[in-house]
Amino acid sequence: MATRKNRWLLAAGLTVLAVIAGTGAWLITKALPAHEQYSSTHTANAAAGTLLRVDTRGGVTLHAGHDSKVYVKATGDYAETPPKVSVKSSDETTTVTGSCGDDCSLNLDITLPAALATEVSSGPGQITGSGLTGRLALTTDAGAIDLTGPRGPLVLHTSSGQIDVKDARAAAFEARTEQGEVRATFATAPATTDVTTGQGGVDLTLPPHAGYSIQAQSKTGTPHITLPWKRDGAHTVTVHTNQGGVEIH
Repeated sequence: MATRKNRWLLAAGLTVLAVIAGTGAWLITKALPAHEQYSSTHTANAAAGTLLRVDTRGGVTLHAGHDSKVYVKATGDYAETPPKVSVKSSDETTTVTGSCGDDCSLNLDITLPAALATEVSSGPGQITGSGLTGRLALTTDAGAIDLTGPRGPLVLHTSSGQIDVKDARAAAFEARTEQGEVRATFATAPATTDVTTGQGGVDLTLPPHAGYSIQAQSKTGTPHITLPWKRDGAHTVTVHTNQGGVEIH
């Protein structure tokens, strides 16, 4: 049984350790630079434009606007160097660029003419969009792509993240993921549907009586197809996945 002296020494030792641990945590916190909030707004006239090009290192949200201008609201935070955002129009293209250092975050909220064709290239960050009728070519290195109600041709690529498209009326649909599922529902049948995943399932919901030619392959199971199809269907559906289930209905 511990003596009173031993118990006192143990309590004193625990107190010293607690003080040391608290001091260490305080020193680490003090060593970390404080983050500042970042916010900026930008506007460009896209009245004569046919293309919006976005190149950034963060998340992007796209909204359909009601005039011919492109509005950009940039938000984020930083430790030392603030993000840099540029918006300008030249000839028929409006270009939005956003850059950010290592200890920094940046998100772009963009309102644009609904029919303006749009190309987005982002690093780590999700891309979302709603109510857009122009062609969309969206690429992200690490993040999901989520679209609601698109009406133009779609080319969607992500290295790591899910692709989710709802109520589409796209004439053509292309989706590529290395790691992530592809889920899409269509209000009208695309002329071509082309989906490829490395690791991730595919779930496509299409109007049932448009007339389809379907080629679907999965290395880990048999595709489940309930959609009526025939070899010479006017609308082609091609699906390939290395690892994941396939549902076409």
